[in-house]
Amino acid sequence: MKGTNISELDSLQPTDLDAGQVFSGKPSGTTVRGYTAASAYTPAFDPDYLFHESSRDIVVWFLNPQGLQEPLYVFGPTGCGKTSCIKQLAARLNYPVFEVTGHGRLEFADLVGHLTVKDGNMTFEYGPLALAMRHGTILLLNEIDLTSPEIAAGLNSVLDGSPLCIAENGGEIIQPHPMFRFVATANTNGAGDDTGLYQGTQRQNLAWLDRFTICEVGYPDVTVEKKLLFQRFPSLPETLCATMVDYANEVRKLFMGEASTGNLTNTIEVTFSTRSLLRWGDLTVRFQPLAHQGIQPVTYALDRALAYRASRETRAMLHELAQRMFPQQVEAETLKTETTEVETLQGEQALRFMRSHLRNTPTVAKPRVHLEVVHTLSGKKQSGKFWIGEARPEGLMLHWGKPDTAGQQHVISAENCADNNSVLELEARAAKKLTEGYFLNTTKSSF
Repeated sequence: MKGTNISELDSLQPTDLDAGQVFSGKPSGTTVRGYTAASAYTPAFDPDYLFHESSRDIVVWFLNPQGLQEPLYVFGPTGCGKTSCIKQLAARLNYPVFEVTGHGRLEFADLVGHLTVKDGNMTFEYGPLALAMRHGTILLLNEIDLTSPEIAAGLNSVLDGSPLCIAENGGEIIQPHPMFRFVATANTNGAGDDTGLYQGTQRQNLAWLDRFTICEVGYPDVTVEKKLLFQRFPSLPETLCATMVDYANEVRKLFMGEASTGNLTNTIEVTFSTRSLLRWGDLTVRFQPLAHQGIQPVTYALDRALAYRASRETRAMLHELAQRMFPQQVEAETLKTETTEVETLQGEQALRFMRSHLRNTPTVAKPRVHLEVVHTLSGKKQSGKFWIGEARPEGLMLHWGKPDTAGQQHVISAENCADNNSVLELEARAAKKLTEGYFLNTTKSSF
């Protein structure tokens, strides 16, 4: 009995799409084969994804006419975006994808399927290869150079366009669907790893590699990564984003033994992937409140994004490089806020300040508002109650009370927030507090 999601694939309708319209938004007259609608197995579409030059070869592969779809072998350094590029191209074509991660214990039967007991009866459960061939999806096999040679031997006939024979299921024959495509990704080009950077990779059989269209994907161009980082974290100054990308590229050179930064000539065991770079940007934003404690968020986040994975010697080297490229004064402009100019805001001015930041801040960035009320007694200002709201993906965290006390805490789940959005709920509640006499303390607030 087919599951609901698998059954959905039977109703998919192939169609010709304008390649230019799909990939760049500009009609080109060149067609590419895809599906009329997405399915549960179609990767999620990311409208902000930036394709770089290396993706051009993959696009050309997708443009191959029906019946000429050689399998694709994509190799490149870790975290350069091999898998994400393929999945985002597939998302724009509504192409379903079955994704498998290769490893030393992966067996051919894991791809084809196996017999299992269900409701007291023996039944055959189809694997991702069998399903992809039957329903016309992409089979994406990541880290293929970590798999054993037996995997390649089992796939040879399939990659040549032959049907799949499943002996365990009574010799069942699955003819390859015209839309079936096979993509493999790896850190090496199949010739083995002579750099020592990717332990566990296997040298691939030449006859096996001969069946593939092979393309190399590198890290995005500097300008692309800078744009990507600033686009993803607009609260970071462009100058800081640029320096972070430059730092990442220097670390990559150290990893590859190509460093030219001062006396940093030794190779290191970690590198800055694009995903690590984005993680670093995210943590830099979220650790920004530490700047008020004299801690540099960008270097503090660096440890958590990358350096803690390295040896003590490498970590010291990464810190030395960071000291050169991120002087302490950079913290004065870490986030584009007006907190250094205004100590306390109130009334309409506070509301405008707050909304200008909250409206453009995603929930996952965890914006924080600190409000306090000031009572006047005998002509002297004395601190009164405080109120703190922190928007998180799971909901709104509230903390209030009197100074020098632990205060009280309360959590409002996301589903009980305005429009299921904790940022909007934070904005509404903070605005109400301002009308009650609270002041917005910008030095303790982060957005």
